[in-house]
Amino acid sequence: MNKKAYWGGLFLILSVVVTFFAVASGNFFTKKLSLQVGQIATQTIYAPFQVENEMATNRKRDLAEREVALISKVDIQVQEKAVADIEQLFEYTLAIQTTDIAERLNKTPLEVLRNRSSIGLYKDEYETLLGVTQEDLSTIKETCIQIAVQFFEEGMQSDALNKTPEIKARLEATELSVTHQKMSEGIIAAVIKPNVVLDELATNEAKKLAREKVDPVYILQGEKIIEKGTRITEETYTILDKVGFLDTNKRTTYQQYSGIALLIILVFVFVSKYMKIINIAKDLQRKQINLIMILYILSIIMTRVMLNRPFVYLPLAIAAMIIALLIGTDIAIITHILLVIFVSVIFKGDMISILYFVITGILSILIVGNMQERKKTMTTALIVGGVHLITFLALKLFVGVDMTIAVAGEAMLAFIIGILAVVLVVGILPLLESAFGFVTPMQLLELTNPNQPILKRLLLEATGTYYHSLLVANLAETAADAIGANPLLARVGGYYHDIGKITCSNYFKENQTLDNPHDTMDPQKSCQIICSHVTTGVSLAREYNLPVYIKDMIKQHHGTSVMQYFYMKAKEQKGSFVKEEQFRYEGPKPKTKEAALVMLADVAEATTRSMQDKVGVDLTIEQLVRKMVKQKLEEGQLDECELYISDIDKIIASFSKMLKGIYHERIQYPEKDGK
Repeated sequence: MNKKAYWGGLFLILSVVVTFFAVASGNFFTKKLSLQVGQIATQTIYAPFQVENEMATNRKRDLAEREVALISKVDIQVQEKAVADIEQLFEYTLAIQTTDIAERLNKTPLEVLRNRSSIGLYKDEYETLLGVTQEDLSTIKETCIQIAVQFFEEGMQSDALNKTPEIKARLEATELSVTHQKMSEGIIAAVIKPNVVLDELATNEAKKLAREKVDPVYILQGEKIIEKGTRITEETYTILDKVGFLDTNKRTTYQQYSGIALLIILVFVFVSKYMKIINIAKDLQRKQINLIMILYILSIIMTRVMLNRPFVYLPLAIAAMIIALLIGTDIAIITHILLVIFVSVIFKGDMISILYFVITGILSILIVGNMQERKKTMTTALIVGGVHLITFLALKLFVGVDMTIAVAGEAMLAFIIGILAVVLVVGILPLLESAFGFVTPMQLLELTNPNQPILKRLLLEATGTYYHSLLVANLAETAADAIGANPLLARVGGYYHDIGKITCSNYFKENQTLDNPHDTMDPQKSCQIICSHVTTGVSLAREYNLPVYIKDMIKQHHGTSVMQYFYMKAKEQKGSFVKEEQFRYEGPKPKTKEAALVMLADVAEATTRSMQDKVGVDLTIEQLVRKMVKQKLEEGQLDECELYISDIDKIIASFSKMLKGIYHERIQYPEKDGK
């Protein structure tokens, strides 16, 4: 098993274990209490998550239902029956008066009328009615019906049936005699009944609607459920049971432990398989995997520590933003989604907290992942803080929460947490860059600034080398882009690879204006001076606190090549006693694509510059570049980097195109005639 697989497996196991214990000690597995209604609480208990107080909700709904006014309707059948009873009474009266029905029944007219009429009257009222002439019967009947209908049209309520004074008043306004009015009063009073009755269906619908309009009563996360020393009511007992504080069957708890363990393993397996499918895992280096796992574990631990705090206090996106800057946004989003899943389980989060973490996390990754200059830290921090603020307020409005001072305070807290998270991420980057050897675009862009102290020294003290370094940087960057390496890293390597020449600039051809001191020096001494620019460069890089990868490029940009010029000169002077190893750079050979590109660009630019006068039809720049690259390849200088054969042709084509533009053939202008 290689080291990458070993450390990856170790961190994976540690991540699963930490996640399990964080979830097991979270809100889903809160310590159970043995409590009963009527007992005194021995501790103050806060809600671990938002929960509905169902009993309080039902009380509000019952109150709203009681406040609903009863809905009534008019029963037309009551009026129809009353009119029919009046008409029937007068028909019976007329029949008794005009026929011998009473004699046939062997009863008195009064007895016949009383038995057959559905309207109950006093004896004297029946007698008066039987004594009314046929002409007056019709008038009295119409008057009784008219007044009864008036009452029905006005609406007869069950609590307003004593209409005797009003009936009497209306009869007095007619032309009936006092005797007939008295009789009619009895008839009308006997038939008018409540015709406005309760509409049960409509009333029940109104009550149902009133209950539905009542918002549930919630106990918010972190809100006090019961205070120490307070008697436990049925209501608080129900809430405690709902949030899982009450003692339950131990077998159920063990089943929950087993379930969450299987869930954690399943999620980790799925994520690892998914990363392999989309070809992310194979490109990750050991240090990158280690950092991802460390940040994941720290995030889970931070979540567990902040368990009893509102979710807005948790800066969950910190790990994802660091990964976005140091590794990439794709792996940052995957890591963040994984964190959101388990943090939601630990918190026993609701929809608001889950959406808040997902939205703010992904947007923060995309915003911070594109930040390339540290001077934009505050601008980026304000944007991320604004995302936290707007997301929090939008989610609160979405679920119908009123905008109170408390909600506004939490929103401002989300804004501040977002700002502090970005500041912390940018502040900790140099430490992570140094500890893990990461290369960030921000750091590289800062190193390309010509105002860097060491670059200013190079310009002033070794001007030729400075411009040579610029050309090497351009060549390396263009070639890196062609083969899929890091162009910015290659450019930075080109800028700094020869900084060691500052201390002995006149010993290098590009800086010489007078005689070459090597012409009169011992070849071995010359070799030592030339070689010293590598060790001096590393020392200067250390002095100016340059990153490790620049030091590595300085060491590797000549590899273990032999200084052929001085070696051949020494052989001419001393013969076979000279050994090639005495004129070889210490190395090591390039370990990365970018370091190899700096080596090839360095030798290609120097050779082309020194031989530009010989370039022509017989010797093209492309032939020259191909020869130098092939030489490095045959010497084995590219054996330890990840360049492929297909990359070599792309590098040669890129170098040739660039060098042709720099060292192109000039037109020979004629001398101006003195005349």
